[in-house]
Amino acid sequence: MNWEIITAVASSIIALCALALSIWQGMQARKHSRISFRPHLTTWVHNEHEKGKYVIELLNNGLGPALIENFTIKVDGKIISGEGTEPIEKALAILFPNEQFNAHYAYLGKKHAMGAKDKCIFIMIQFCGENLPSSEYVEHKMNRGDLEVGYDSFYGEKFIFNTANERPKKLNTPKMKTASI
Repeated sequence: MNWEIITAVASSIIALCALALSIWQGMQARKHSRISFRPHLTTWVHNEHEKGKYVIELLNNGLGPALIENFTIKVDGKIISGEGTEPIEKALAILFPNEQFNAHYAYLGKKHAMGAKDKCIFIMIQFCGENLPSSEYVEHKMNRGDLEVGYDSFYGEKFIFNTANERPKKLNTPKMKTASI
């Protein structure tokens, strides 16, 4: 064989390997960019039991903006209908029919862009009167309600956040058998 042919074949193989490596690196960079720019919605709950104040915040603790597509409120698994903040008002009326409270809430409309690290107070309830409800009572009532938010990343990836999936689940741990001596 001629050295020129061997050199040409070797150069072609090296060039193909370099091309394959470049394509692979590009795919990995694209995958990394998508992951590093991904939004992640969650809630943060805090309260002041002694003052009767309960706050639920919706926050985006991801690295990219969340483009809100839909916003659904459910009580006992049933969708509460209405426009704007009306479903939140109806849900609070169902959950706390006999309680006096002042409430502030937020509604995220379609195509709202919730930036990375943004947060908003979704619901803030301040109970009024002399006999404030117990924290267990309020927590039980709030657990009957669910917030479901459909959102997209700027890359068009679709996500669904549901508060029902965030609640601590009670684990069914098998009873330990004790050996008798």
